[in-house]
Amino acid sequence: MLIFDVLFDGKRPAELDTDRMYLTSQEGQPIRGRIRYNAEHGRLFCERSGQGLAAVNGCWPIRGGSQIMLRTALLQDREEPYLLTMELARGRICDIWHKKDEWGYVYGGPTPEINKKFDDLRLLLAKAQTVKDTPLAASDLAEECLARGLALGEKMALVDAKQGIDIRRRKGTLAKVDFGCHWDPFEEKPKGGQRFGDAFNYATVPFIWRAIEPREHEYQWKWHDGWIQWLESRGIGIKGASPVRFTEKDLPDWVWIWENDFETIRDLVFDHIERCVQRYRGRVDHWDAVTGLHVENCMKFSLDRIIEITRVCAHAIKRTDPSAMVVLNLIWPWGEYYATNQRSIWPYHYAEMCQNAGVAFDVVGVEFMYGTHGLGYGMRDMLHISSQLDRFGALGKPVHVTACGVPSACDPDPDAEIGGAQHTSGAGGIWRKPWDEVIQSDWIDEFCRIAISKPFIAAISWRDFSDHKPHYWPHGGLLRKDMNPKIAYQRLMGVRQEIWPEGIKDQANSNVVWPDG
Repeated sequence: MLIFDVLFDGKRPAELDTDRMYLTSQEGQPIRGRIRYNAEHGRLFCERSGQGLAAVNGCWPIRGGSQIMLRTALLQDREEPYLLTMELARGRICDIWHKKDEWGYVYGGPTPEINKKFDDLRLLLAKAQTVKDTPLAASDLAEECLARGLALGEKMALVDAKQGIDIRRRKGTLAKVDFGCHWDPFEEKPKGGQRFGDAFNYATVPFIWRAIEPREHEYQWKWHDGWIQWLESRGIGIKGASPVRFTEKDLPDWVWIWENDFETIRDLVFDHIERCVQRYRGRVDHWDAVTGLHVENCMKFSLDRIIEITRVCAHAIKRTDPSAMVVLNLIWPWGEYYATNQRSIWPYHYAEMCQNAGVAFDVVGVEFMYGTHGLGYGMRDMLHISSQLDRFGALGKPVHVTACGVPSACDPDPDAEIGGAQHTSGAGGIWRKPWDEVIQSDWIDEFCRIAISKPFIAAISWRDFSDHKPHYWPHGGLLRKDMNPKIAYQRLMGVRQEIWPEGIKDQANSNVVWPDG
């Protein structure tokens, strides 16, 4: 068992969010276990099956206002309690050390400034360890070390990104990155249609099975036919999103008749994908084979059947339109759910299994959605995001960021599909400051620059174009409800300038309205 004494700001917290805590192995894979907090004694208990080193992950308060998902150093079970803030600081220093080693291999080493700040961090942690018999003093020094380490890690990720962007620009590969956004079902052509075309060169169009075939053999193509033609007329490329997603809200009701007949379900899935691809053959460049099947498994398929469904979906796309690119779309890339969901697969292992099973996919798709209520949406810092992108890039295939998003406000958003009514300040953590339009724009700018700096990143797609009418992420749009651009829209145009410096359009008509205050 791992036991921790918990002190923040010299006090034992009255409560900890243990629902978002989990253990991970040396590989970063979540471990099943039980975590509980005794507020009276300020002690955290982490029980698990099996042996070996493990790290504790959770959403922790950081000096300066952030509340970020971080992990401790890898630790072994012992009866004597660890000091939580000390181990979180050690974990952050280990992460920075790994980044320094990687940076030295790729770019020739960190700058003297970075090395100096890292040496100061190590010295601060050493001071904390010398007074570990005085928990208040040790925790105070460790908290300072953690705050500085968080800032240094994010700075390193951004300096690393600048180097990567310069290299991709010199090699001529940066201009090949696609920059897109999800195209949600507006009732009318959006007021911001021109702004969409100014910012993006492709649209991610949903092909939800329930919407296309609400009753067996009765098909609804009108919406897709009209919008795909409209996007084509404006030279915007198209990606077909989520034709197969095993959630109750995405599957047609009539499919459940065959719930216990896997072969029939498999054949129905094949027919649905083949029908979609055939109708838009040559017009849709990329198709999701499946989305989130490693965790969204409402029919409770076994592991071998999950892989079989994935193989069938990819085969249906390749057979119907050999020129289309097949995307294996992963959600919740850290796989927090795996610590409690026995029917799930860690996303990285799922991608490896699909490769080993010969699934015919061309691209790894990964979603990065943060900052609201719910498991898997806890805020991550830029160093961890950069490292997670590198993990999926190591699979040896191009990587698409198939959806990304953060909020621009902290109040509830009842029109949002995810976490809307429960969305509050700190619901999914805090990145530097509570969410507003400026913080959202800062996050977009830094995330996109880190992503496009990676040589394996081929596309980035923002999730919500606007907050007008029902949308996916709370306050996650680039346009407000009145269809005026947020600050984030202009920042994205700046990232587009990085990608296509000669192709950016005149910004005079962007009409960004800055918020009061």
